[in-house]
Amino acid sequence: MSREIRIIGVDPGLSNTGYAILDFFDPGWKAIEGGVIRTKSSDPLEVRLAIIYDDIVQIIEEFSPVEMAIEDLHSRVKFARTAILMGHARGVVVMAAGRSKLPVTDYQPTKAKNLVTGSGRATKEQIKNAVSMHLDDKQAAKNEHVADAFSIALCHAMVRNVVK
Repeated sequence: MSREIRIIGVDPGLSNTGYAILDFFDPGWKAIEGGVIRTKSSDPLEVRLAIIYDDIVQIIEEFSPVEMAIEDLHSRVKFARTAILMGHARGVVVMAAGRSKLPVTDYQPTKAKNLVTGSGRATKEQIKNAVSMHLDDKQAAKNEHVADAFSIALCHAMVRNVVK
């Protein structure tokens, strides 16, 4: 079976940025790698952003995805600071994709949840279970950040109709 397309899915966050590498075949998909880029809250913002950027660049170089799917910004007025910090992390991830000439597609978390679990209001545990089921791999969704990154990548494949 030859690889059709490799996608990197990203769940951006300043403390924890989840990433997932998936190969999509006709008629299925396979989890290749998933992990979390972690930064220390005690480090200055510029150091944390540099860590995220450098690690995403390294992951792109190592796994050679051809497209990136990333969680879009979402926020409530009550959590404006969180959205701004997430936006910083998201910005350096998108910049890494741009420098690598990867097209980027944004998805709202509710869309990914709906496509992957059947409910836009799915819990973290439901997302982990659905991702494990879709990938037929209980270890793929090892934590909520990796599960969210896989759900974004799966959503992208479903929207694009990569897998029929």
